[in-house]
Amino acid sequence: MTTKRTTATTTTTTTTPNDTPNTNTNTVNTGLYLRWSRIIKTVTIKADNSGLLRGSIAAPTKESNESFIRRRTNSKKNGNNKKEEKKNILKEVSGYAAPGEIVAMMGPSGSGKTSLLNCLSGRNPYNSGIVSVNGRPLGSGEQNGSGSDMKRLMSRIAYVKQDDIFFEHLTVRDQLGYTALLRLPQLWTHTRKMNEVNRIIRLLRLTKVADSKIQMLSGGEKKRVNIGTELLTDPAVLLLDEPTSGLDSTSAVALIQMLSKLARNSNKTIITSIHQPSSALFFGFDRLIMLAEGHVVYFGQPKQSLLYLKEHGLDCPLGYNGADHWMDLLVQDSAIDDDEDDDIIEDGDVENTTAIVAVTTTAVSLSDGTGSGTNTDDDDKDEYEPSKYATSWGLQYRTLVHRSLKNSRSAIFTPINVIKSCALGIISGLLWYQMDYTESRVFDRSSYFFFTMTFWVFDAMFQSFMAFPSERTVILKERASGSYRLSAYFMGKTTSEMPARLVLPLIYMVISFWMASISTSFSMFVATTFISLLSVMAGEAIGLLVGATIYDTEKGMTFMTVISLFLALVGGFFVENVPSFLVWTKYLSPFKYSFDASLQLVFDKPVPCDGSGALEALCGGSSTGYAQPEQVIEYLGVQGSVGFNVGILIAIGLVPRYLAYLALRAKKEGDR
Repeated sequence: MTTKRTTATTTTTTTTPNDTPNTNTNTVNTGLYLRWSRIIKTVTIKADNSGLLRGSIAAPTKESNESFIRRRTNSKKNGNNKKEEKKNILKEVSGYAAPGEIVAMMGPSGSGKTSLLNCLSGRNPYNSGIVSVNGRPLGSGEQNGSGSDMKRLMSRIAYVKQDDIFFEHLTVRDQLGYTALLRLPQLWTHTRKMNEVNRIIRLLRLTKVADSKIQMLSGGEKKRVNIGTELLTDPAVLLLDEPTSGLDSTSAVALIQMLSKLARNSNKTIITSIHQPSSALFFGFDRLIMLAEGHVVYFGQPKQSLLYLKEHGLDCPLGYNGADHWMDLLVQDSAIDDDEDDDIIEDGDVENTTAIVAVTTTAVSLSDGTGSGTNTDDDDKDEYEPSKYATSWGLQYRTLVHRSLKNSRSAIFTPINVIKSCALGIISGLLWYQMDYTESRVFDRSSYFFFTMTFWVFDAMFQSFMAFPSERTVILKERASGSYRLSAYFMGKTTSEMPARLVLPLIYMVISFWMASISTSFSMFVATTFISLLSVMAGEAIGLLVGATIYDTEKGMTFMTVISLFLALVGGFFVENVPSFLVWTKYLSPFKYSFDASLQLVFDKPVPCDGSGALEALCGGSSTGYAQPEQVIEYLGVQGSVGFNVGILIAIGLVPRYLAYLALRAKKEGDR
């Protein structure tokens, strides 16, 4: 394995921040020079019971690469009894990128490409080193720059993550439009923002699919939409994490060519990681950064990289892809023997560090030689979060409500769900068809309401449970870009989905209530329907709380099943006499309060006795006489007044929502 631990090129000349080469000759913007020097990033790798080390950064899986780890890393395993180990995933990494250039990071899985991008973007802190923009320190640590200046510089850097994560029911124009409304300046008019959206659509050649739903796009088109969401803010620096992943070679070449043209024409600084490019891609970059096990192996022009290997007796075979040759050397420790490898590393350290010396010296002088960055062992925590947003809370809320309404209309208020509501309404109406208001139908009326409440509360619980887990990745991505406040998202999400979630049980009630002849009074229909909808809101709130605290779908669904059935069982219909040690649980059940309030409303007048014995204690088996409403309600075990039960239902609909918001706030630091 031939690698060297410092950046190297045999032809690059010494540069300073003000004379770094710029390939762009037709630029208007001044652009930003991005430099990084001696970046060190450390994580803690924990061991499982078998002694195997596990951590947030995946270790290479090939045996040859594992042997390379054992010889190259600063922290070596001293036995399988170790519970945890600190590992440097970035080891004094240095380099730079100039405006008008596209710089590629290459290396095998686990080499540190994504970690370096995270550090450059400010998404993750690092243990020591310097990141600077146009000579001004930038980064996550207190010494790397602070206050409004750092935040202003951070706003000029955009980061396109590897996964193309969107609301797939939205169109391309919707996705870019909502992003523009949220992230472009508040003072811009709506027309100006939409004009910017149209410009990005034309720039990325998305005109033909602008009004197509994202779920219908090809991989290359989704990737361009992903890039477009970041280009809307016109960043000076664009970072991309493996943008060609999952694309065919033709689409990959077209994408990189587009980025290269964007860098030249707009004077943008573009840095992208790439796993194993084709030959056309390899020579299409202005500079390459080769990484292996957190070390910079080579930094320079693509063509010079092959000459560098040739100087050390590692010629690229004739007709062989230069990128593949590099990857073979980076991955396979068996390429050369250990002694020769060490000789080349040592030799390279002396002869091929011209460019990096300039970068390192400049960066160190900016900070008086001191490292910076916040010490951390968790690669998933402390992601940079802007304290200011481009738009106000009110505009964020309105935009997110509109987006969620459009998205939920496609996801919740679907034709199949409308058919479900109608079918259940008809079936219920037939089963409880034209019930008489007599003694024999008292329990049938009770069962109608309990079924209605139970089904729709269950439906709301399980539907709302998926609200946050299903959108988690999208929200984390948008929040990391400073699109909106968490409170604006939460309020917009919960208020916008409520109408769509309430329409379906309303359809059911309209059909079944009159078919079952619950009452001939329209006011009674309104009152009982109102209570049904309150119970749905209460169930939705419980589902939101569970979804906000348990992101694992399988575990969450299991918990939801148990808790929903338990609350239904103690709600008062199935078990009349709950054991004393569990009696308190029924007061947590929304089923109890909706059931009690509905029965108090529906039994509003004396019930004629018919000799059926259904109300034996009240009618005494007589076919004459009446059972008074308050007697019937007491006989059925109903407690409290209508107002009290409605008040508790409202509380159940609000308190879990607030707790769900607090749960999201508590989890956001660790989950970003």
